[in-house]
Amino acid sequence: MQKDTDLIKQKLDIVNFLRSYVNLVPAGKNFKALCPFHQEKTPSFIVSPERQTWHCFGSCAEGGDVIKFIMKYDNLEFPEALRYLAEKAGITLKTSNLREEREYNILYDIHAEAKQFFIDQLEKRSDVTVYLQNRGLHSETIHEFELGFSPGGEALVLNLLNLKFDVADMLRSGLAYRNKNGLYRDRFDGRIMFPIANAVGKTVAFTGRILKDSETEPKYVNSPESPVFNKSKILYGFHKSKNEIAHAKSVVVVEGQMDFLMAWQSGVKNVVAVSGTGLTNFHLERLRRLAETVILSFDNDNAGIKALERSLDACNEFDFHVKVIDLRPYKDPADAAKSDPKFLLDAVEKAKPAFSHIFELYFAAAEKSGDMALRKRIIRHLLSQIRHVRSGIEKDSLIKELSQKSGESESVLIEELENLPEERKVSVPEQSTVESKQPISERIDTIAKRIISLAFTYPHLWDIIRKHKERFPSIYHRVIDDPQGVQNSVFEMYSSYIVGAIDEKKLQEELLDLIKQLNIEYLKKRQIELKKDINKAQEDGNEEEISKTMGAFQNLIRELHEFIDSETNSNNEKKEKTDA
Repeated sequence: MQKDTDLIKQKLDIVNFLRSYVNLVPAGKNFKALCPFHQEKTPSFIVSPERQTWHCFGSCAEGGDVIKFIMKYDNLEFPEALRYLAEKAGITLKTSNLREEREYNILYDIHAEAKQFFIDQLEKRSDVTVYLQNRGLHSETIHEFELGFSPGGEALVLNLLNLKFDVADMLRSGLAYRNKNGLYRDRFDGRIMFPIANAVGKTVAFTGRILKDSETEPKYVNSPESPVFNKSKILYGFHKSKNEIAHAKSVVVVEGQMDFLMAWQSGVKNVVAVSGTGLTNFHLERLRRLAETVILSFDNDNAGIKALERSLDACNEFDFHVKVIDLRPYKDPADAAKSDPKFLLDAVEKAKPAFSHIFELYFAAAEKSGDMALRKRIIRHLLSQIRHVRSGIEKDSLIKELSQKSGESESVLIEELENLPEERKVSVPEQSTVESKQPISERIDTIAKRIISLAFTYPHLWDIIRKHKERFPSIYHRVIDDPQGVQNSVFEMYSSYIVGAIDEKKLQEELLDLIKQLNIEYLKKRQIELKKDINKAQEDGNEEEISKTMGAFQNLIRELHEFIDSETNSNNEKKEKTDA
């Protein structure tokens, strides 16, 4: 009987499936795209339809099958990804009794039942419905986002027990807790419930808002983290808005659920909320796959400015263009949308670049104080922020704008920027280069890898390569003997990454030239080894070994000179053709 994983991979063609996530273009018999898991300008993400696998040859170096892709792309655990892909493939999972099924899927079922219970309870509470409507929410929005109400006590616990759920699983889900008397109680007591869904729409947690504000009770309570919920990875509303974000190439980031719902209701559909946490790298990594611009909403006080600067630093790591919404005179998006839905739409449309917003706030404070020392500190602080911007074009534009705001010349600002304390940089070596400064063993490996990549593009070239097999590092012998081996899938995809579509005649010329270089480097390496052997034989006084090794050394020098002369003649011929 086929495994679920094999059946899913059989039903879902990886190329067709990945087309909805990345822009695939042909690369020989494979396909390539910009990697969705790190920032790059040159495609390094290769998909093999023959092997039904993908691999990134860029900085992240990730790879795998369709299951691994969806796990990484949507931050799903294995059982969660399996269930999602099974639905896409139209198959029923057979392994429903596995331990992983109990670990994850029962938690999804509990959350789904809890959500329905809260919805049913809301329908019985007209006072809660009136409260939500007074906050500006329409019935359609309440239903679309499945808001509910938790009466508290042990109402949910009893309901889940009646549905045959184990109380231990309720505790793991975070929806129940055990009090000091040993009784199992609902975590959310008398609260309006906002379901939190993962990227594929499965409810994994809740936020509960108190119905009547209290000095002793927190206004909002969130589910604790669980095997299916990590707040640093999940954005509220993302499962609804991700297509709108991809279409707009921009995302509006707000703080809470009510901000999100009121913005959505007002027509701002490319929106997400960071519930109870700041923007994390997980959030930004996911958003960067879809958007180029982040539009932030923060208060105009000192705390708001600091929060904006922290977000700017995080966004700059992912090369976002960052803008800020000016909501004055309103305090937040929910308040603005309730008072005037059109105002919020216009505010998003007119969002200013984040640095322009910061410049205005800082220099307004400097002018008000008249303190020159403060002004100098502000300029240096802003330059330190500008330095983190990745885009040279955007950085140049910001220097010009800072010059206008501060009254300092661009040249002075550039000099000041250059004089800021240096930050440690990590250099990344260029790929596919063969330089004389490289150690011989590294040059041989680089040449060998290139040769094998060419052969995967045109398989008949393997016959030429096999004649020189002994000159290749031993790690490549298995590939040369059996190019179609399953273990060689990464090598085969690597060929699409560095070779692509090349004229067969030019490719064969390059292959022969590389084999010549491989032989030269191999013989240079053997020359060094034989010198060591000769020295050792001389130290030992072994005349027979000296004679034998010297003979091998002379033969090697003769062969090396033949290859070098051949290389020189070939280069001269190429130069003559070019000059002609």
